[in-house]
Amino acid sequence: MSQHTGSHVSLPPAIQEQIAELRRKLTNLESLRDVLGDEAPERARAELESRLQALVQTGGGAFLAGNVEVRRGDFVGRDKWRVWVDQLYLGHSPDRVPPTALLQAYYRSLAAECSRLPLGVVDPRFLPTGTEEPGAVALSGVYVDLEVQAPPRGEEDESRAFLMGRLGRGAGGERTPLLQAIAHPEARRFVLLGDAGSGKTTFVYYLTYALAAADGPDGASPWLPPDSPLQGMLPLRLVLREAAACCLPADAAEGRAGMLWQAVERDLAARLGEKAAEALFPHLQRRLLSEGGLVLLDGLDEVPQARRRRQVLLEAVADLTAGLPAPSRVVVTARPYAYADPHWRLSGFETLILAPFDDDQVERFIARWYRAVGPVMGWDERTAQARGDRLREALAERPYLADLAGRPLLLTLMATLHTSWGELPEDRADLYEETVKLLLSRWQRAREVRGPEGETVTEPGIARALSVGEERIRVALHQLAFQAHQRQGQGAEREKAPADISQGEVLAAFAPLLPADFNPQVLLDYLETRAGLLVGRAPGVYAFPHRSFQEYLAACYLADRPDTARELRKRVWEDADWWREVYLLGVGRARQGGLGNAVHIVNTLLPQGPQEEAEGDETRWRMALLAGQALLDLHFPEKAAGEPLFETIVERARRWLVALTKAAEALSPRERAAAGDVLGRLDDPRPGVGTISPSPAGEEGPGVRRELPDIVWVEAPAGPFLMGSPDDDREADDHEKPQHRVDLPVFFISRYPITNAQYRPFVEGGGYEEARYWTPEGWAWRTGRREPDLSPLDDEDWKRRYAEWLAGRPVEKRGRPFWWEHPRWGLPNRPVVGVCWYEALAYCRWLGERMQEARGRMQEARGRMQVWRDGQLVTGHLPLETFRVRLPTEAEWEKAARGTGGRRWPWGDEWAGGRANTEEAGIGETCAVGLFPAGASPYGALDLAGNVWEWTATRWGRRSLYRPDYGYPYDPDDSREDLSGPDLRLVRGGSWLSNQESARCAFRLRFIPDHFYNSVGFRVCGVPGVF
Repeated sequence: MSQHTGSHVSLPPAIQEQIAELRRKLTNLESLRDVLGDEAPERARAELESRLQALVQTGGGAFLAGNVEVRRGDFVGRDKWRVWVDQLYLGHSPDRVPPTALLQAYYRSLAAECSRLPLGVVDPRFLPTGTEEPGAVALSGVYVDLEVQAPPRGEEDESRAFLMGRLGRGAGGERTPLLQAIAHPEARRFVLLGDAGSGKTTFVYYLTYALAAADGPDGASPWLPPDSPLQGMLPLRLVLREAAACCLPADAAEGRAGMLWQAVERDLAARLGEKAAEALFPHLQRRLLSEGGLVLLDGLDEVPQARRRRQVLLEAVADLTAGLPAPSRVVVTARPYAYADPHWRLSGFETLILAPFDDDQVERFIARWYRAVGPVMGWDERTAQARGDRLREALAERPYLADLAGRPLLLTLMATLHTSWGELPEDRADLYEETVKLLLSRWQRAREVRGPEGETVTEPGIARALSVGEERIRVALHQLAFQAHQRQGQGAEREKAPADISQGEVLAAFAPLLPADFNPQVLLDYLETRAGLLVGRAPGVYAFPHRSFQEYLAACYLADRPDTARELRKRVWEDADWWREVYLLGVGRARQGGLGNAVHIVNTLLPQGPQEEAEGDETRWRMALLAGQALLDLHFPEKAAGEPLFETIVERARRWLVALTKAAEALSPRERAAAGDVLGRLDDPRPGVGTISPSPAGEEGPGVRRELPDIVWVEAPAGPFLMGSPDDDREADDHEKPQHRVDLPVFFISRYPITNAQYRPFVEGGGYEEARYWTPEGWAWRTGRREPDLSPLDDEDWKRRYAEWLAGRPVEKRGRPFWWEHPRWGLPNRPVVGVCWYEALAYCRWLGERMQEARGRMQEARGRMQVWRDGQLVTGHLPLETFRVRLPTEAEWEKAARGTGGRRWPWGDEWAGGRANTEEAGIGETCAVGLFPAGASPYGALDLAGNVWEWTATRWGRRSLYRPDYGYPYDPDDSREDLSGPDLRLVRGGSWLSNQESARCAFRLRFIPDHFYNSVGFRVCGVPGVF
């Protein structure tokens, strides 16, 4: 492929191969300049460049060998740059070169091979024009240290199923950085197991480069920890498939170390020429056998099993290892299935299991990726950082990407797409389509391997090898995916992993594509040895690289059927849990043929109604939820504006989802939470959740946002109630006792915690910039002029860590809630979180002022003031001049939650699942407010158990975390309701993060007023107006 100011043409494969070979020679001549001087390399460079120009005229543009794979393997950094230093190009006799200089040349060739990540992984169309070389970045610049897990103790010899199952997915012990694990002083031999794309070979390349390119004092490598025992080791790297091909006789009865030493000599000859290899090999072998080194043997699973070859190779590895001195370390890489058979285990080797990337590793990879590709793409530092931020936001906004991002290969593919496009495709189906194309391209690229004599052999791409077009390969993959998904769904255990696909199923799907005389082993070899759209999972067993790819390709199969809508509806109606993702991806696939096609499919799930929440059943509720999710995937709310039919569909989806929130027994807590999120993104219309505009449209001028939170007030009548816990309650803390009567005047409390939608006018209306809304201590916090009082914490380590955590919110992050921009925590109908006590207090003062300003216009607002009274929503006039908004006291909060009779939880004295978002619900984060109507308090307030802890006005004190200064009986006149001072303040109600005990109405917890977290919010109280 050549680039002429943006235009591209394809070159014949034979020409591409010659060009790639010449470029390799040019690249690696530099590795010998210090050894042989300038003259010979310069002569060779001139001749090579002349040959290259004869092959292709680039017109002054950049030559990008994009159709020739010069990498092989699973992940970034497997650059296959080979040094050719034969007599034709050097004109220099190796006899005159000292062995140490030849060793230096060998290591420079290894470093050159392993150092670069060619940005053929970035689509060449997006590289800046006019560059002279293919874009590439240093592997050391993007590499993120992998982590491993050891098998659980006592289970090393368990069955094949254990290794293929739990170990293959990273189960086992604690995570340890891989570099730290192989440097352990008591273990020196390791087998590193990981699925395709997990980063095994990337690690081998990185470690080879780190040692081969070491140029510090005493051979120290800047890419390894300074105190690592790996520092200064001699690296030796072999690709086991190539070693087996050239040096393991087909009729060998047993494996010997000499076979691998022969492979080393062949590798030297391929890099330095035959005579240089003859001079260097005895020197290298002698040093390794006397001093030891780090031996890296890559790809045990890629060695053919024919004629006992793998067993012979294992014996050769064991024999080689036995002959190495004590300081040596040996690492063998393999996929789990290749190591599952006990007969293929290496005695005395520790097993390490590669773990998926965690959030921190994903973050570090993104940061390093964009720092590395920025210069290649012509971006300045600020642009590169902004692009990285956008990728992070995309991953955070789309939960379905989290598991994909944990797999290094798939994260790299997403980063590649993001770099090329400037963003990830908006639609999920488009994202998978582009990623599928990238994975398929890994099969399509030609690649170089070593032949039996060590010669370079070019393997063509899969389509060329099979003599079929890419589209026909896709047809076979679609069929395989659908059949596998259907069969897996009918099984007793439906795990998240992709289905196993037998060799017979693969061959049956591809049989119609292949010539009659085609050797099926060629196809199976591609699947075994290349990480593409199917990967080997066990001998004769394959799978898609992730379940979501299985689901997307199954969706492609159904989208190609004559009646896609009927096919998709039939499957989700029969088994919504299993076919949900296939349905959503099928809708996205159909949209690629036009939005109307996708809308038709969604419309079949949304019948008219329901008029009442009782009209739904479990299946209909699930279909409504699924339809809403499909509309969001299509970005339908934005596209529906101005289109009556489309707007009708969106409104029907809202009506179903609102009815679902009222249906107390419908669906599981997790499904209800998902429905709440969909409703929030579709603009939740429920009273008490969002905002209203009390001013006529346009009255306040263009660009002025003067919305008023739409509060539904719950009336708590005047009178006494039981506060605290009885003395015989063993689960209650002492500071909840004694239980006693407290008499309170009438007050009103918001039916729900304040939502993000209701908090937004405060943020955007300048509430954080007006000192009049804040107490003196609160304004000092807002402006960074006070330090938190941590004196109640008696543990110094805890105090230090708490201070460090609080410091993560400096003054520049105090102008909005801490999680304000988060794609989930910040959904409009979820409770606002990440607000400290001072922020909650300021909001109340702001809201009171806004209500006073709006009192003359309230009749014009939707529904006027709304009150929940006697189980229904009523409206009426409120004398706002006498109505004050503030945080509830803990007594008011407790009465609102339990009524007068001392209930244990808002609904009664017995815990019941499905009534609160606590730890038991399994939601694992906040949810939209008001999703658990069965958990209502006697007065009709919701979410007083679970979802978020709620700030109250009441002091706990400041002397101790465990003994309150303000105990029981409750006395409102003992200064506990004083809003001044740094005292810890009480929170009530429990949260998504706490259990049922914490959700008891009487449970008391305290935080310092500076505290903010994603489990803490608040609701507002109003006194003493009369409706």
